[in-house]
Amino acid sequence: MKNVLILLCMGLSLFLLLPPVFADDSLDLQRVVELQQKQLEEQQRQIDAQQRQLEEQRTMLLDMQQKIKGLTQVAAPPERPDTKTVAAKPSDASSPRRTDTQTTRRDKAHPHEEWQGSFGVESLNTRFRIGGFAELDVIHDTDAIASKGQFITSTIQTGDDAAKADGADGQTNFSVSPTRLYVETRTPIQQHRLTTFLSMDFYGDALGVSPDPRMRQAYGELSDIFLGGDLLAGQAWTTFADLEAFPNTLDFQGPNSFFGTRQPLVRWTRGIGDGLKLMVAAETPDNHIIQGADSLTAWPDGVLSLAWGQTPVHLMGSFVARDLRASLNNGPTETAFGWGGSVSGKVGVPFVAEKDFMTFSVTYGEGIGSEFNDQPSDAVFDSAGTGLEAIPVFGWFASYQHWWNRQFNSTVVYGFLKADNRDVQSPDSFKSSQYASGNFIWMPDKRWLLGIEGLWGEREDKDGADGTDFRTQFTTRFSF
Repeated sequence: MKNVLILLCMGLSLFLLLPPVFADDSLDLQRVVELQQKQLEEQQRQIDAQQRQLEEQRTMLLDMQQKIKGLTQVAAPPERPDTKTVAAKPSDASSPRRTDTQTTRRDKAHPHEEWQGSFGVESLNTRFRIGGFAELDVIHDTDAIASKGQFITSTIQTGDDAAKADGADGQTNFSVSPTRLYVETRTPIQQHRLTTFLSMDFYGDALGVSPDPRMRQAYGELSDIFLGGDLLAGQAWTTFADLEAFPNTLDFQGPNSFFGTRQPLVRWTRGIGDGLKLMVAAETPDNHIIQGADSLTAWPDGVLSLAWGQTPVHLMGSFVARDLRASLNNGPTETAFGWGGSVSGKVGVPFVAEKDFMTFSVTYGEGIGSEFNDQPSDAVFDSAGTGLEAIPVFGWFASYQHWWNRQFNSTVVYGFLKADNRDVQSPDSFKSSQYASGNFIWMPDKRWLLGIEGLWGEREDKDGADGTDFRTQFTTRFSF
């Protein structure tokens, strides 16, 4: 019994001792869990810190890349629309040399930065274009003519003595006078566009072959400035001239009866619907020719022109009014009214050949002779010297250009000009002239032209004396 009690006491003691042991183990396990949780939280804090460091390093790297890019832009700035050069399509080297490049182009509607062949200047909102050509003409005449570098039929000699002095036995000349340079600019001004144009050649000596610099055109034009039209002021082709109708001759002068010169003027131009264009101008009266007297000026020439174009037809009609004034031997000023009208055009003939076309011009008036290529007198004093008489004049020409293939073309031209002489005019006064030419042109490239042209001309004086000349001209031209 005693032993049983002892065993029961020992068992009870063990039972009482076990719960504290299990409690200690539970407490240790809890501590382990808490410790691991603290370790995990510390690791998370370290990971978060590393992520923040990575973000900071990434930000620093981006900043460095931006700085490097900025330095690269300073060293080699990218092309901007207002400074880059826009590639130009080569100009058609077969275009008439009398016309300047800007005359017949069709790029006026192009956006400022897309103007072909132009380049900008840093810090300026102006674009520039430079062009022209270098040309050599080799010319041989069989008879006497005073103009060595241009075929001006009114300078054909009609007298024996003059003929001997001006190469009646033939003459050969080399000329680079047609060589040309032009500079054109465009500048946006609010909703308008300012265009300036300067061009020059070397025909300062109109009759000779020695190169002498001469200004051809110098003007500024502001678009959409008055009643929806463009305003031009400076020296340019007269508003009466239809340059679209000018034939493609190698000779610089062109047909005797072409009407139009370059002179100071103010011109307003506006499109009035479906290919129709109206031009109104006031032009200098300084170029009037009064036979036997000095020309005076009071009022500018007034010109009104209307042009219409729809492929393949171009037509133009013009009217000019002139105030002719002169004083004979320092006497009183006398006046006469000069006027003239012209119809001209260019007509494609695709039914013959795709690129072939004809041009024509018919002009009549009184007191307008100085505007023709041959420049007969505008007026003369009557026999009493008390009145000024305008001289009637009539001129026309026609041409046809044919393309043999993509590189070869030919143009034939005929022109006629006649003045109805007044009785008081001297016997050797200009009465009429004829002009004929034909050429063969090869363009191995649009910037290089080679051609040969034959020209024939005749001048007749009031008294019936006449003279003729046949010219052969070889031309090579390099355009840029």
